[in-house]
Amino acid sequence: MLAAVGALAGPLPKAAAAAAPDPPHVKAKAFVIIDTETGYVLAGLNPDLRLPMASTTKIMTGLLVLEHVKNLKAKVVAKKDAVSVGESEIWLEPGEKLTVDQMLRALLVSSANDASLALADYVAGDEKKFVALMNARAAELGLTNTHFTNPHGLDESGHYSSARDLAVLARVAMQDKRFRDYVNDYTYEIPWKGHPWPRLLTSHNTLLQRFDWVDGVKTGWTDPAGYCIVISGEYGGRRFIVALLGEPRAELRETDGEKLFTYAASLYGERELCAAGVPAAHVTVPYHDEGTDLVISEPLTASVRRGAEVTATVEADTSAALPLAEGQAMGTIVFSADGVEIGRRELVTENGFPEAGWSTRLRYRAHGAWDWVTSVF
Repeated sequence: MLAAVGALAGPLPKAAAAAAPDPPHVKAKAFVIIDTETGYVLAGLNPDLRLPMASTTKIMTGLLVLEHVKNLKAKVVAKKDAVSVGESEIWLEPGEKLTVDQMLRALLVSSANDASLALADYVAGDEKKFVALMNARAAELGLTNTHFTNPHGLDESGHYSSARDLAVLARVAMQDKRFRDYVNDYTYEIPWKGHPWPRLLTSHNTLLQRFDWVDGVKTGWTDPAGYCIVISGEYGGRRFIVALLGEPRAELRETDGEKLFTYAASLYGERELCAAGVPAAHVTVPYHDEGTDLVISEPLTASVRRGAEVTATVEADTSAALPLAEGQAMGTIVFSADGVEIGRRELVTENGFPEAGWSTRLRYRAHGAWDWVTSVF
């Protein structure tokens, strides 16, 4: 097999290779934008600064529950610690039972602190053990600027994260369709014990209501943390995650988030990666010293980040057997940018050769013998 890796040959359009513009100004203490598909960091301000992150903590809580619980219809019993946590809650009563699914709705739609503790108790036995799971998972994910002391996000010493870590965490969590479904809901209803009406859960992420391109993820607020948000969505044909920490006002985390999505989409454009018929590899052919080139079968255009280096990897046989047809597929060229594949095309033979008859074989061997004689004498 032949494997060739290198930068894409030929100059790229100047507009595609131009340096990215500066990101828009925001009021947050820290932010980051990542490309959801590649994980590439597109822009940031203090992306690794350790800050309180309020209820964006619940991204990890929800992820861990989904990773540890298979039966989402199982019943969760609210213990005393859950019903006494305070702040944002669904007013669970001691001994009240809801399903894991319903508790997750309360956790990720309305940011219920009592649901977070009820789930922590259910998964790990108590809050302390669940927090240990949170920190172990953060270490597995390489979240070096994150440390949890509780599963809900209320302020405690040693409870912090960073914009980059939260974006990475959200990217992992959003790979689970169940998590995506929870954080994409703006409202939901679950039972309310002792009441003739259900609990109406409403998300604090009003971007879900305002824009159909937003599909998550989680907001948060406390006095020390300020207004925080992690946003996921598809904008301009690309998927991005934006994390903002320490916004001074609730409306700013949304307007700034929208600005950062618009900016992120502006960093991408269509780029022609290859043309049809361009040689990409060469193979030897029996009884034909000239062999044949393998050429790209079709042109390829893809959406690529401005300034990204595009590499081409060729995977093809180094030799061919007879008969060999013109246009016969014998390999693949794979184009990558920012560490992920962005497209591929078949490599096909430029020339064809029939099966070699006895006369062709004889002439080839005689020619080879004559070349040897003349090279020696």
